[in-house]
Formats: sequence, C-alpha cells, structure tokens
Amino acid sequence: MTTEEERLTSQFPGLRGTRYAITSPPSIAYNCVAWAARIPHSWWEPLRPGAIWPPGIAQETSVSAVAAVLALAGYERCRDGELEEAMEKAAIFGNGEQFAHVARQLPSGLWTSKLGTQWDIEHELEALTSSANAGGPVQYGEVVAFLRRTRTP
Repeated sequence: MTTEEERLTSQFPGLRGTRYAITSPPSIAYNCVAWAARIPHSWWEPLRPGAIWPPGIAQETSVSAVAAVLALAGYERCRDGELEEAMEKAAIFGNGEQFAHVARQLPSGLWTSKLGTQWDIEHELEALTSSANAGGPVQYGEVVAFLRRTRTP
C-alpha cells in the first residue's frame, strides 16, 4: 500500500477491502459538486470567497440547493443509483437535508469522487458513507438523493 493509499484509507476506512483507486493528485482547483457536473476547473460552493454559486439558487449547503445546482448541469432527481446504460447518475451524501458530498457514477457502475482538496478516486458508493466509515475523521453521511442525466460521450 502506498503512502497516499494509507492516508486515504485512514480518512475513509470504509474503502479498505473494497474496489477503489486514486485517479488524480490532490487539487484545490475544484470540488465534488464541480466534478459531478464535469466542470473540474472551479469550486462550487455558496458563500465561499472565490467560489462559484449560480444566481437564483439558495445560498446554502442544503441537499435541495445542491440538487438545484446540478439541475443546471442537466441532472434531475431519480429513484436510485442502479446503473442505467444511457444515464449518468450522481449521488448526494448528507445528514438529513444538509449536503456533505456528491459522487458521479461511471459507465462501469463504480463511482468517482473529488474528496475535498484531496484526490479524485473511483470507488464503490457505500464505501464513503458514514456507516462504512465509523470512527474515520471524514463523515459524509449517507446517500440522501440520486440524480441522473443523459450520458454524453
């Protein structure tokens, strides 16, 4: 196990024993919301200096506000995270109505996440939930909403 993998699994112990891979080095250029929207050159967060947040969307980090931002990128709410060949899905993690993270589904059925200012990773969805990471320092909560949009090449 590399030092990066050791750091990653110490933050997210739920990744241990699952399929995951680090796919990029750390970056402060973008966050998970931008990554889910496939716009990895800006940080999307309300009330953060230098970050982007679309006008007309509530200036809050609620699940509803994040879903509204992702709707501008073509996502709509859907029932589940089951793989659909023609659809790209996003999973919003949170605690109740408070947003914590967004992951995007890959054509393989695995998910991709931008972990704060750290790495992009491929992972199993459940590996980032708080129930899988009990005792870990980073707690994203549970998946509280799924969205989908037509997959583009």
